[in-house]
Amino acid sequence: MTYTGRKRAIAVNSTLSANTIKSRITVSRDLEKYFRHYDFFSRYDARIVDNSSILDIPALSLLLPLAWTTGADIYVDELDKTFANSMDSVHREFRRMHPRLPFQTRLVADRLVNNKYASNDTALLYSGGLDSTYSLFSNIALKPRLIMIFGTADIPISNLPFQKTLEKEYSAFAEREGLILSFIRTNAMELLDFGRLDHLFGRLQSRSSLRTYWDGIGYMLCHIGQAAPLSIGRFGHLLAASGAVICASKYPSAEWIGRDAGARIGWANVGIEWHGAIPRHEKAFFLKDFLDARRSKLRVCLNSAWTRTSLNCSLCEKCLLAITMLAAADIDPNECGFSMDGLTFNRTRRVICHTSAQEVAIHWKPLQEAISDAIGLDRYGARPFFEWFKMVDFDSMRRPYRSPLSNLYYKLPYSIARTSACYRTGAAHLRLSAKLWLNVANNVVNSHRGNNMDR
Repeated sequence: MTYTGRKRAIAVNSTLSANTIKSRITVSRDLEKYFRHYDFFSRYDARIVDNSSILDIPALSLLLPLAWTTGADIYVDELDKTFANSMDSVHREFRRMHPRLPFQTRLVADRLVNNKYASNDTALLYSGGLDSTYSLFSNIALKPRLIMIFGTADIPISNLPFQKTLEKEYSAFAEREGLILSFIRTNAMELLDFGRLDHLFGRLQSRSSLRTYWDGIGYMLCHIGQAAPLSIGRFGHLLAASGAVICASKYPSAEWIGRDAGARIGWANVGIEWHGAIPRHEKAFFLKDFLDARRSKLRVCLNSAWTRTSLNCSLCEKCLLAITMLAAADIDPNECGFSMDGLTFNRTRRVICHTSAQEVAIHWKPLQEAISDAIGLDRYGARPFFEWFKMVDFDSMRRPYRSPLSNLYYKLPYSIARTSACYRTGAAHLRLSAKLWLNVANNVVNSHRGNNMDR
């Protein structure tokens, strides 16, 4: 590969061994601070074709957002031509979404290859969450191959018990539905210093549109790229579940590139389709019959993967939002992988009163507008909660997404900002642990009361 002498550069060289792609990454000195180590891997549970123009795609999908954020060039020996061209369209779309980023990157390949693999089958990036479950049952007639990825933000590669929980739950689900479920394992989240990247990315965002590096530009492309080697000879159409494109200009997210550039992302003859760009509560309403009939479990929680082995903690805002949407759709959350009790809606009220303007605009307010006057499910205080929820004035409680403290945080040198973040994260983990133990204690007390009543 040929270097041009630019200061910032990344080189990728990938090999295949025992269905594991190993990529050695070389970077210029000024980029070393963004890396923890330089050996990336993606491991597959099926045979992978040794095509060097495809093997670099998983690593490139992780590294390109970093290059766009830092203004670095990326070099490879050989690359699929369709993928190289599609990254130009993604580049342009992200530049529109994040105009303060440098976006001076050139993706340089010594050789571009026209790959063609014939397959009419469909695959779906599947996490078990509300979005991907909606995309699955909306396309169930296609019998899509499900692809679950371990090693990104919501499924840490180090938490083996949690991975076993997911394998057991969703392998059984796929077998019942007559579907193929493929697992991919990667060390993507261990390769980069995401704390430092968050700090850099935060400084380059406007006050109203702050997101983390992973959420704002990193995760969607990384997930898609891991599927590229698996696609050869197996599928020609890949579905990626999308959230609702609401307030996309104000709160840009990595998943919203599918609005304009998404149809042009791909490699060889594989095309990517973003599916389900509708409000999340509408997906819950659509899924009522499917969830009631199949008793399939949802996995929406990010905390649970790091702190427990159950699918959901049922305490964080993301869990409580999903529980509220399911209850509004007349679905019992306890049948879908959650642990709901008499305190759940009290917690939800507190969360709503302290949530961000972003979450209000994207999730809570659209749900409020869709609530029916007749709430069928009245378990655990649902009806009085929804009577209150329908009357909440979100405009009066709206607060900026980016606080003055976060503005100060991104102006601090990274070493000082990291120390303050460690203290803040530690306090958050203590609060979460306290909530978990309180929840366990309440369950024990309620169970004891129930046993006494039975007597």
